[in-house]
Amino acid sequence: MNEDMMHDISNYLHQIISNAELIENGREVSHYANKIKKSAYRIDALMADGAKKKTKLYISKGEQYPFNLKKISALNIMIVDDLDDNIEIMKNIFNTFSCNICSANSGEAALKLFRNGFIADIVCMDIIMPGMDGFTATKKLKSIGSSAYFIAVSALKNQSHDDMSLFDAWLPKPFMSEHIIGALVGYETSKNKMQTKENDKFKLDISDEIKKEILYLAKGGAYSALEKLIGALENSNSKVFLYSALKRVDLNLIITTIES
Repeated sequence: MNEDMMHDISNYLHQIISNAELIENGREVSHYANKIKKSAYRIDALMADGAKKKTKLYISKGEQYPFNLKKISALNIMIVDDLDDNIEIMKNIFNTFSCNICSANSGEAALKLFRNGFIADIVCMDIIMPGMDGFTATKKLKSIGSSAYFIAVSALKNQSHDDMSLFDAWLPKPFMSEHIIGALVGYETSKNKMQTKENDKFKLDISDEIKKEILYLAKGGAYSALEKLIGALENSNSKVFLYSALKRVDLNLIITTIES
């Protein structure tokens, strides 16, 4: 199964879950809607397990990366996912850096961890979960004082700008080690994010027509369409800049750069 097919299946899978949630409140159909959701989650688990078997999700401390991985050593990591297999994958990676790890199988459990005193530096948040979803859990964690670096873990990409802006990075499902490394790069840069934006005077050398199209897609959170548009640009510093911001899911940076 190639990457494009995996992506399409995952998108259809989450459409099933979303449609099931729409009818779940109906008394006569709620039982069947719940069955649909459970089946979809099982498919999701199988896909994640298949990806895990084909991909070595282990990061060696001796390898070279574009940032110092020691900077996340001993940090507090909260992993929120309703699937134990996904939690185990994340734990294996963060254990490499001797991090302090707590996990939760639901948004409600994540809130309880925080209220019980686990102050996370990084939160890996699944989006589609039974009960409280990842968007709601992230909003509530922030509202009660969490200042963590939030990484969304989901196959969903074409979300609204407001939803995507809740997170500092977006980790796709099924994910590979390079995706996780990219999300961690974002953690290092997030400390100086505001200063970087103030000092960044980068000017895009692309046409006004293309700028308008990119701006429209960025404000709508159309990740996949942006990826195709930026990928079709001629090689230049502007393309490198836009692609880097997109991979960090920093749509705000793209928007402010175009509007400045």
